[in-house]
Amino acid sequence: MRKNPFNMLKMSVLGCAMLVGVSGAVLTAGSASAETVTAVPISVKVTPIAIQAAAVQIKEVVLTSKTENLKTNVKVPQLTGMLDAKYEEQLNDILLSHANEDLANWEKEADEAAADAKTKGFTYRPYELTIIYELKSDGTGSPAGLVSLQITTYGATGGTGMPRVDTYNVLNREEAQRVTLQDVLGDSYKETVDTGVRAAMDEHPENYFKDDFKGIGESQGFYVENGEAVVVFPKYAIAPGVMGSPEFRFPLAADLTIPVKTEPAPKVALDLAAGDQITSAEGANLVPFRKVAEGLGYEVAWNQATYTAELHKGAQWTSVTVGKDSYFYAKMAPVSLGSAPVIQNDALYVPLKFVSDILKAEVKTGDAGVLHIEQ
Repeated sequence: MRKNPFNMLKMSVLGCAMLVGVSGAVLTAGSASAETVTAVPISVKVTPIAIQAAAVQIKEVVLTSKTENLKTNVKVPQLTGMLDAKYEEQLNDILLSHANEDLANWEKEADEAAADAKTKGFTYRPYELTIIYELKSDGTGSPAGLVSLQITTYGATGGTGMPRVDTYNVLNREEAQRVTLQDVLGDSYKETVDTGVRAAMDEHPENYFKDDFKGIGESQGFYVENGEAVVVFPKYAIAPGVMGSPEFRFPLAADLTIPVKTEPAPKVALDLAAGDQITSAEGANLVPFRKVAEGLGYEVAWNQATYTAELHKGAQWTSVTVGKDSYFYAKMAPVSLGSAPVIQNDALYVPLKFVSDILKAEVKTGDAGVLHIEQ
């Protein structure tokens, strides 16, 4: 059994990846419905700022499999009507790139499984990939301008699957802005959510794995719908599979307005000592993925099924796969960097060229082999 290198990464199940706050939440795609709990109302104090409320709409892109070994129902949302046209283009590109990568990975898995079944004389049942979406808030509700999108990705191999839900929350304005749980629930959002979740567990202890809940993290998945922040958890994370994906609802203040953040993001930098670096079999310089990603301010997610790591920050999103010398960013075609990501000492390493060529960070070599990375 392969070890999970993200003991070091502490990533969310999220797949996803993202421009506007991807969640790692998972919803069931089968018959089990999600558990929903309404939490105690909260009071949020913010400074009201007028936001132009504009409705966004979705144009659907349908992707199909190139192999008969994979059945697909893949519908990718593409937003229209955002006030920030550049942000809209970047987000749509990310959504489509993410879906295309999921499709390619499942096609590969399906073809390999079909070939294995033929070799062993088994009857092969085609794998299935479903990607569906729901626009939870279109920007015309409350809070004004908030757009909340949920995408569910579910792959089936004939047995129980692990669906993934990515959520995207953004303030629709001339300069689009990511929306966080702190924005909609206030500075004490962690305490508010943790208290509400534990209260629900105490009320129905038979429905949850109470000891497994350690509190929410920075990248906790959520969406906003009908004046409520809906916090979602992955299937099996805090409850048996029959419970689906638990959801906990927290009413927002009636007059809540999300503060507009106008300060530009500062440059970030980190130094890597020579001891942080290793050399690949091809002689390439490799650096620790987690240390670099978090040091440059990225959020990351690990997909155990495909051994793929995703990272995102603002309008930047990409992913790497262990053993695969193929890298891409936005609309760029996949390129080879001469070395694939590897796992060593339970940590994931990527080529230094990934940092410079894909993340577009500046890399300088200092004394004693120290690398100074700035973005």
